Amino acid sequence: MFGGPRHCDPSTATSTVTLPNPCSSILQHNKMSRLLQIINLHNPVEFDELLQQRVLCGWDKTVREIEAWRAAMDAETRAMFWIVPPSLAHLPLPERYAGHIALVSETNPPNEELARRDKSILYISSLFIRPEHRGGLGRKAVQALESWAKVPPYGSPHCRAITLTALDRRYIEDDSEEWRGTWAKFGQEPPKKGGSTEDWYVRMGYVKWKDQPMFDEDCLDGTKIKLVAAFLRKNLRNK
Repeated sequence: MFGGPRHCDPSTATSTVTLPNPCSSILQHNKMSRLLQIINLHNPVEFDELLQQRVLCGWDKTVREIEAWRAAMDAETRAMFWIVPPSLAHLPLPERYAGHIALVSETNPPNEELARRDKSILYISSLFIRPEHRGGLGRKAVQALESWAKVPPYGSPHCRAITLTALDRRYIEDDSEEWRGTWAKFGQEPPKKGGSTEDWYVRMGYVKWKDQPMFDEDCLDGTKIKLVAAFLRKNLRNK
């Protein structure tokens, strides 16, 4: 599938995130966050598993790109989490990893509408769920990630909004040549209507504020096009 928002529709080697000193405001977050475990890309097993999952996703799927993510994690501008549903938590790694998701404070190239280094705005990126584990897990993963937005060092108490980008819904819903017709340029049939990632996030409370060309894609004839992304945002409540 082309043009996704880098969100595509697995012991001791993986450390569970340690929460700050317990307080009542963190208890619900603790419950929600059990689904997510911090990725350690200095562990070869986890590095290889993430690479395999990215190949399945089809985006950001090279060793070089995973190494860049590792550097960003070391710089604390990117936090990446394994998605570990309770039904898989007893399995050894990497079988327990149903997918992954990231929370980013600096995009590449930098865009302060989407993310800021002070973590006042954070960007959800790289959501992937293995096909055999889909069916509501993605929604739970996003909700769990939102709970980390105000928790250092992955987020900040001063985080006021979460953003993301998704393929414009018109590539799924609009029958014109400009939109659903674009799939033919990649030798693919358009997806069934009603499956827009943009609409999926809107149902989760994200609000679109603009769209613009963003995602680079190669056509069958060798030409390149830039697909339109929807920019979405959810404001966070102060607690």
